[in-house]
Amino acid sequence: MGGSVFEKAFEDVQRLVATFSANEKRYLSPDYQEAEARKDFIDKFWIVLGWDVNHDRQTNPYEQEVKVERSSAAGGQRRADYAFYLAPNFHDVRFIVEAKKPSVDVETNENYFRVIRYGWNNDTPLAVLTDFETLHIIDSRYEPDVESALHRAVARYHYSDYTKPDKFAEIYWLFSREAVAAGSLEKCAKELPKPRGKAVQRGLFPGGYQRVDESFLAELDEHRTALARTFKNRNPKLDSETLTELAQRTLDRLVFLRFLEDKGIEGQRLVDRFGEKGTAWGDFVAASRRLDGIYNGIVFRHHDILDADSFQVDDKVFAYICETLAHVNSPYDFNAIPIHILGSIYERFLGKVIVATAQRARVEEKPEVRRAGGVYYTPAYIVRYIVENTVGKLIAGKTPEQIATMRFADIACGSGSFLLGVFDLLLDYHGHYYNENPRKARRGDCVERDGRLYLSLHKKREILLNNIYGVDVDAQAVEVCQFSLYLKLLQEETEASAHQYLLDFAHTDRMQRLLPDLGKNIVCGNSLIGPDILEGELFASDEERALNPMDFASAFPEVTRRGGFDAVVGNPPYIRMEAFKPLKNYLRLRYSSHEERADLYIYFVEKANRLLKVGGRFGMIVSNKFLRAKYGNPLREFLRENVTIVDITDFAGLPVFRGATVRTIVLIAERGANERPFQYSPPLPAEKFSDVETGLCTVREACSANAYEVAPSAFRQSVWSFPRRDAQNLLARVVSNCKPLVEYCNGKIGYGIKTGLKDAFIIDEGTRARLVRQSASAKEVIKPYLDGRDIRRYFIEYKGLYIIYTYHGLDIRRYPSVEEYLRPYRTRLQKRATQQAWYELQQPQRNYEPHFEAQKIVYPDIATVPRFALDDVGFYGSNTTFFVGMRDPFLLALLNSRLGYFYFAATCAALEGKKESYLRFLRQYVERFPVRKIDPASAADKARHDEILAKAESMSKAKKKATEMRTDKDKTYYENKCAALDREINQLVYDLYGLKDGEVAIIEQATAE
Repeated sequence: MGGSVFEKAFEDVQRLVATFSANEKRYLSPDYQEAEARKDFIDKFWIVLGWDVNHDRQTNPYEQEVKVERSSAAGGQRRADYAFYLAPNFHDVRFIVEAKKPSVDVETNENYFRVIRYGWNNDTPLAVLTDFETLHIIDSRYEPDVESALHRAVARYHYSDYTKPDKFAEIYWLFSREAVAAGSLEKCAKELPKPRGKAVQRGLFPGGYQRVDESFLAELDEHRTALARTFKNRNPKLDSETLTELAQRTLDRLVFLRFLEDKGIEGQRLVDRFGEKGTAWGDFVAASRRLDGIYNGIVFRHHDILDADSFQVDDKVFAYICETLAHVNSPYDFNAIPIHILGSIYERFLGKVIVATAQRARVEEKPEVRRAGGVYYTPAYIVRYIVENTVGKLIAGKTPEQIATMRFADIACGSGSFLLGVFDLLLDYHGHYYNENPRKARRGDCVERDGRLYLSLHKKREILLNNIYGVDVDAQAVEVCQFSLYLKLLQEETEASAHQYLLDFAHTDRMQRLLPDLGKNIVCGNSLIGPDILEGELFASDEERALNPMDFASAFPEVTRRGGFDAVVGNPPYIRMEAFKPLKNYLRLRYSSHEERADLYIYFVEKANRLLKVGGRFGMIVSNKFLRAKYGNPLREFLRENVTIVDITDFAGLPVFRGATVRTIVLIAERGANERPFQYSPPLPAEKFSDVETGLCTVREACSANAYEVAPSAFRQSVWSFPRRDAQNLLARVVSNCKPLVEYCNGKIGYGIKTGLKDAFIIDEGTRARLVRQSASAKEVIKPYLDGRDIRRYFIEYKGLYIIYTYHGLDIRRYPSVEEYLRPYRTRLQKRATQQAWYELQQPQRNYEPHFEAQKIVYPDIATVPRFALDDVGFYGSNTTFFVGMRDPFLLALLNSRLGYFYFAATCAALEGKKESYLRFLRQYVERFPVRKIDPASAADKARHDEILAKAESMSKAKKKATEMRTDKDKTYYENKCAALDREINQLVYDLYGLKDGEVAIIEQATAE
């Protein structure tokens, strides 16, 4: 298909070239204007490449793949002439095009700079500058710098090149709609050269190769530090919390001002001119007072400290910040930076606070951020996926009047990324609805432009106030969330539309300012802790303020009266409970999902579901650990009893959060228990996930091919795994006819030793021999030692190590050579030891020793596949080893078989390594392994049992032999023998468990390498 489409495009572009060539003198004259060039040639050129420039197919103004800027916004910098998108993602620009008239010199530093500025701020790798006569492809990954702009050219074409098949093909297979949909821009960007050198890597050079979000975040951090220091120097009594608030508010005002300037809502530049009438700070405060009267909202609201005449600032420092942020000097175009990217910047910005000492102020990470290893903001594609499957499903088919009664919340809203997603979806839905039903629009709901209906500022305000609610414990986060929603509210407004709104509502006190008061929608409080925590408890005032307890009924009385929220969405914090020990008693009493080792997100899941109406929808991205981990038991029980799971999308092993290793799922549920099948989407292949990250497809599109329905019985299991229905039914059948391993071995499942100081207790053969020579009794406490990595499938790779095995009550003086050997470690040992011993065991009883020295089956706690082996030596294992206290080759074969792998892959918790996925063979998973009951009266059963046992013994010997061989011939012989034994054992196990051919195929497919 591509070939025929290309040939048609090539024919069409030749006709355009012929027209231009025939009248070249006219088209190159100064009288021929840019608007004419766009209509006659540039629009048609992109239509030839498959783009719907004139919106012949995409008539909905909220769903157009080409956004064309026909005229400048009054008083403000206009957008790029063309912005290209791919349906259904109308949020992320794929590339931009800037048009010029043919008579001007296109190839100038200023023109290139402007194009790079548009592209960089839109976070696109490539941009185009064209007058049709020439077409310039420009690398827009670099921070805009006018001096180096011309060096960013990737390719240049003359219009005569369009008639050359190879040249036109270069353009077509990069910028045609079909090419862009196939990832052409991303592929090209990967092949572009990258700057080199340490300074370049840090972005320390003009036009640095740095994403717009990283660059702006770094600049905000610098400005916050400068503000913190000048505020503290001139106002030494300010504390940390106040300094953080003042610096935040100052930066919010400056950024909002720049946004208003670039959008053209403010008709003149303001930040550039601070200092012209007086001091820069004085002009800034005066402008804030004026703008508060126009805009309202938290940003310009009078601040008792910041706006006081007595507040002192080093004006040189503040003037420099204004100069840096001013439009004439700044690389940032707030008319182009997507709102969700600004949100992601602020999410990370909020991870730091100002810490004040008596004389100084510094900026540092919040303690909880340090513990978590950083701030990991939610990618836009995850936000959209969750919002579409919660809010989107609930509003589908409803009228604006019905939607006006609905309430949607994020109870850990942070900078507001999810609430922005909800607001964005609601705006799109309403815009689509009114364009399809224009007669249903009430007066004031819409404005008409270019024959299409757009939501009025009045209507957007109404939607924001009616539908959007948020809570965060951090006051700065609440401010930024409101700030972000205000930016979204004004995103499509102009100076004219803002002025018209003020005229329309000047007669009402309630609505005469542009921005609504969001103080009752986005509130500061602790979603997990209510005021009842203060009953009978004595907290210092600062501790009580830090807890910030909140009562939802008091904060949102109307929502409570209506029965709760219609949807709750978000990405709750992932923090282990060690950081919240003082609150454990409270959480234990208030949350049925409490467990001593639980993560904080567990409580948010329960709280969110309790805040919903019956039938309301919940959607969050959370760690997948609760599905199988012991600490997830109470939450699993809560969900079983209170909600209906709708959809689980698994991102295990995929880097959803840049720089983090947490394995995540998206959980979509409805309040109210109702057993019905649900949709499960297994992890995507890396290349498909890359398409999602780069916006080539949505999460739903990427997952749809592999998603499948899972029976509700999956939730009745003690741990949750989601094999396909046929696999799940097979697993259930296998388990029902078997005995759990813990019964089969009479509970003899244990784990190894936790060494307090490994370098003291783990010794090699030479050290062991020396200690025994010096004191023969030493051999009583020196034992052969294994680590989990030493245990392979069917055999042990012994490294020749030993452990000095001590236990509670042991008198180490009975072993002089050992005592002398340990003496240098005494201080370090005593710091780590209990009062009873130098060294702690997980099972610190003397009678635990026989379990180690007996013959047994051993296995590691973490492995990619089952790795069980016979231990005929009596090894002492580390805390990364487990054992089954019996020597049973028959059981060994079952555990190592394909059926065993099938069982463990479906039930064990998963762990992601750098290159492979691992399973955690913890006791709670292994002890439930289904061991086939052998009927002593059945000759067939006994025969299979004995044959499996014999082949397992042979496999253990062959595996060991394979490791001892030195020639390739011998190694190959034993490898082939082991492979043959594996196949034979697997088939015998299938026969033993009574599996049919179709069931075997399910197992083989599920465990294929």
